[in-house]
Amino acid sequence: MELETKERLVVTPEKNRKISWLAGCLIFLGGCQSFTASSYNAEGVRMLAAERPEDALDYFERAKNADPENPDAYYNCGVVYHEMAIDTGRESDFQMAKYYYDLCLERNPNHVECNRSKATLLCDIGQNDAAFQLMESWVDRQPASAEPRIELARLYDEHHQLARARDCLTDAVAIDSHNVRAYTALGSVRERMGDNQEAIHAYERALALNPYQPEVNSRIASLRYTVPNTTPPSAPLRPEQQNTIDPEGKEEIATAPGNAVQ
Repeated sequence: MELETKERLVVTPEKNRKISWLAGCLIFLGGCQSFTASSYNAEGVRMLAAERPEDALDYFERAKNADPENPDAYYNCGVVYHEMAIDTGRESDFQMAKYYYDLCLERNPNHVECNRSKATLLCDIGQNDAAFQLMESWVDRQPASAEPRIELARLYDEHHQLARARDCLTDAVAIDSHNVRAYTALGSVRERMGDNQEAIHAYERALALNPYQPEVNSRIASLRYTVPNTTPPSAPLRPEQQNTIDPEGKEEIATAPGNAVQ
């Protein structure tokens, strides 16, 4: 794995509460970071994947000490404490996670994963209003960025406010018409709202931007069987327009399923 670029260990969102908030994933240090800090951070990611949080935290602390101004090392420390807090329920672990998330955001207020994880943590400790305030202030600071709106939409979605999530994602794709995440999320929200035709349109846009999304392909295929044919009925053909080779239109009938969705 290339450590000189910013890599992310992606954890697929699951219904399991323990890992759903970790969808943003841990981050490898990259760019101008020293090789030592990158190595420590990468080893910490491997330790956490192996369910060795104490060892992971040790490596992330070393990465932080090697490069004190890099926000990613603080974020990763916060991730470890956050995961431990979910496992143990200890208030001290939640507070340590928040402490490290705050240190990360002091260095980079627009850190996508950290904003997301801190909002999740605030919800974990019953501070839902503070979570929304965090996301909304991020949107206000970055009016020309789609990312804050995507994360605010995620928060609305988690609180079953699908219409507001849809509106945020609609704004996000208007700002950045090449944002795959925004279109995929918009498709999911519209699908769950029962707006299947618009869901297909959003999914197709996401797929056009990134064809390597088997889950999106699957959702489109499934939805195409549920969207009714909205093509208006044709007017009866005049005699001179009739197909003398196939007067009953059997060939057209045979291909009709492929034309069901425009």
